[in-house]
Parts: sequence; structure tokens; C-alpha cells
Amino acid sequence: MRGSLTAVVCLCVAAIAYSQEAFEVASIKPHLGEITFSADPAVEGNRVTGTASTLVDLMTVAYHVRYDQISGAPGWAKSEHYDLEASAGPAAITREQMRAMLQTLLAERFQLRVHREAREVPMYALVVAKGGPKLREWSAGEEPKGQISADRSGMHMEVCKGTMAQLATRLAGNGAGRPVIDKTGLERIYCFKLDWVNDPGAESELPSLFVALEGQLGLRLEATKGAGEFIVIDRAARASGN
Repeated sequence: MRGSLTAVVCLCVAAIAYSQEAFEVASIKPHLGEITFSADPAVEGNRVTGTASTLVDLMTVAYHVRYDQISGAPGWAKSEHYDLEASAGPAAITREQMRAMLQTLLAERFQLRVHREAREVPMYALVVAKGGPKLREWSAGEEPKGQISADRSGMHMEVCKGTMAQLATRLAGNGAGRPVIDKTGLERIYCFKLDWVNDPGAESELPSLFVALEGQLGLRLEATKGAGEFIVIDRAARASGN
């Protein structure tokens, strides 16, 4: 077992060293003062910036995973915040290229070493409710929209030009509390609105996520189990100097 784990880690390190791209210039500094605003790394042209992000925040972007898919993080990786500024060179980069570069940067500055594991975990299957779906098909030329907001009344999702697989991903990170897989069989592109409350004790007229899904979209979440991918931290250290 020890030998196989070492092999996995070595493969990860080798991939980082030889196959991934790197930023041309990058700065990671501790965020000083009170945190009044935070933003995970985002790419614009050839530049990537992030404000008051923890190492775990950075990892969710770099590896395109949810927080509950990361294990083995030391306490400081969830509480100490950093500001990121990086340039990829003269040409604009895609979000996927940014992810690869960010993985390389985390390996260099945080000495981050990880491996992936598949585990059977509780999940939800997104399925069609008995009354059938209550979704409007997207029309060509209609302006795309995909946003989730929160206020005192609860959570609000508005999507236009969205798939059921995308909805499943959004639900997993915004109230379902576990991974969600699309089992609706609905393969077209849709527009819809969904309003719900995650806190059952909140003073709100909005229903819970489970009730809202069935009443507003004609869908429901069905408990199941499945293989979930996890990013396991083998080693991490506070960021080194720039």
C-alpha cells in the first residue's frame, strides 16, 4: 500500500513538472487587513487575479472541484487568505489553461502535492417528478443567462440556455449538500427560474430546495450512491516568497 501511494504521488509530481503550463510572472501575497471582499481566481485576457483566497479556495478553481471533494487540508489552508496576480504572457488564455497554470503555481509556492481518489459517497440523482418537467426550451437567439444570487428571502437561480447536467452541478454547490448527477434523460437546452431557501428555520416564504425543485421545475432529488472523485492533499506548506 505504501509503495502504491508513493507511485501515485510521484506520477502527480511528474505531471506537474513536465506537462503543465506555467504563468510567466506570478505573485501570491498574504492578504493584509480586514477582509471586506473576496474573489476566486478569474482570467481576463492574459491576466489572472484573485483576492483574499485561501489555499482551499485556490484548489477548487485549479482542480475544478467542490470544497467537499478536497480532503487532508491543514487548518491554515482554510483560514489564511492570499492575493494573487499573474500573467500568462502576451497571448490570452482560456479558463482551462488557467487551471493548469494555477496547479503548477500551487505546486511551486505552496509545495502542494496531491493525488486523486475515487470513493463511494452519498449522492443525489436529479430525476423527473411524476407530473413531468416544467421547463421552457431555449430559443436560438435568446440571450444566455446563468446566475445564482442570495438575499434575505433565500436563493435565486435564473438560467437561460442551460442543460440538466449544468443544473445538477449548480445544485450540488448551492444547497443539495452532496454531489448531484443528472438522470433526467432531458437532453435539450432550457430556460428556467428556481427560488428556494437552504435554511429551514429562516423567516422566508420560499420552500426548501427539494420542494422548490418539484413545484417549480417538475424535478426532484433522489438519494443514491456513486463514485466521487476526491483531491487528497499529501503535502502543503504556507506560500513561499514571490
